[in-house]
Amino acid sequence: MSDPRLPKLVYFLMLVLGLLQWVRVYAQLPPVMAAHFAANGVPNGFQPKELFFILMFVIVGLSAFVAFVVPSILSSKPPERLNLPNKSYWLAPEHRQDTFRFFRAQMAWFGCAILFVLLYGTSLAIKANLTAEHHFDSTAMLYLMTAFVLFCIVWVVAFVRHFNNIPPRGAGNPQT
Repeated sequence: MSDPRLPKLVYFLMLVLGLLQWVRVYAQLPPVMAAHFAANGVPNGFQPKELFFILMFVIVGLSAFVAFVVPSILSSKPPERLNLPNKSYWLAPEHRQDTFRFFRAQMAWFGCAILFVLLYGTSLAIKANLTAEHHFDSTAMLYLMTAFVLFCIVWVVAFVRHFNNIPPRGAGNPQT
């Protein structure tokens, strides 16, 4: 799955849905929001809602940077500046375009995972601020973070395996 169009579409659909949720609830939120919570879900940090959403926009922007700008930066680097298993094969002129297409797709999927965590955590914070007790669902966040760590492990293993395996000769590999 090395086509970056699908994860880009998923990313931007999630982003639009998240922004629509923020717009929908903004007026209902208190002027000063609980923005940080202890492990038991009790708020222990507050900030003006404008600052809360500005920070969220910045963090979401950073996820987009990681997902979409970093692969472009990597593709402009000379091969000696990249650390990649079997670099001579994957960065050879006949494979370079496919290599960086794979990078773009995988980084976009990683960006989708980051964005999902950000939007879900923000949604939990918003939900906590819309209730009288301002209690954050720490258990749901713990499950999400566990799933994210597992995703990262699988993602890294798949990424490394892809570049550790050189296709056999005759399958696009002219090397012996």
